[in-house]
Amino acid sequence: MREGVSKPGSEPECGEGSAPLFFEEVLAMWSRERTRPKRERTRYMLLSIVARHLRTSPGKLMTVEALLDEAGLSRGTFYNYFKDMDECAAVLVNLFFEHVTYRRSATKGPRSSYDAILDANTVYCRAYEANAGVYSLFSELATRDPEVLRMRERMNSEWVDRIIAVVARRRGRPFSEDERSKFEGVLRLMIAMTIESLRERFVHGDALLCRSFPTADSLAKALSDQWYKAMEEFDCPTQQATDAT
Repeated sequence: MREGVSKPGSEPECGEGSAPLFFEEVLAMWSRERTRPKRERTRYMLLSIVARHLRTSPGKLMTVEALLDEAGLSRGTFYNYFKDMDECAAVLVNLFFEHVTYRRSATKGPRSSYDAILDANTVYCRAYEANAGVYSLFSELATRDPEVLRMRERMNSEWVDRIIAVVARRRGRPFSEDERSKFEGVLRLMIAMTIESLRERFVHGDALLCRSFPTADSLAKALSDQWYKAMEEFDCPTQQATDAT
């Protein structure tokens, strides 16, 4: 079901100063690469059409008939690749998150805690703005597909673990069990706030959020301010820890 994903470095970057990553364009490009087997190219072509539809109808899957009509393929062709549209959707979101993981912007030299938070949120907000339909579909699938729900929980847990590991290295000492438990709770709250803010801004078009944050970068800045405040008490440099002892 979850067949190969393109190797990093062969498609457009999604990072600071780059154009937004429209995943349907990446899928369409993969579908035209003659070095790939024909079956794989056809599969990516179908997925690119679904992703393009999601751009104008966030979270709403097209029908098999509409997909095949646009692709110019027979109904039997679809079932050679997917058992139904839900499986097609699950494959799409899985490939998307594999791809955006590859496309994280590279760290260039030492950065302050705030700059690191801002860089991560800027990449995430730009990716969400460009692919709001795919993110919305992911959230919708998680309400009824246990596999997608586990995938979301795993991604959030990995996100929390990475942040805690980075902060522990930066402050020069590990967290106690109580500190870690509290920090994990704060980070999960911040993740939930971030996801809901992005959904309201780029999927539902909340008027106040659109007026207050007209660009992905302006929303990333506002979110980063809140992340920094929430993380500040846990992000103690080594010198502060030494002084406290």
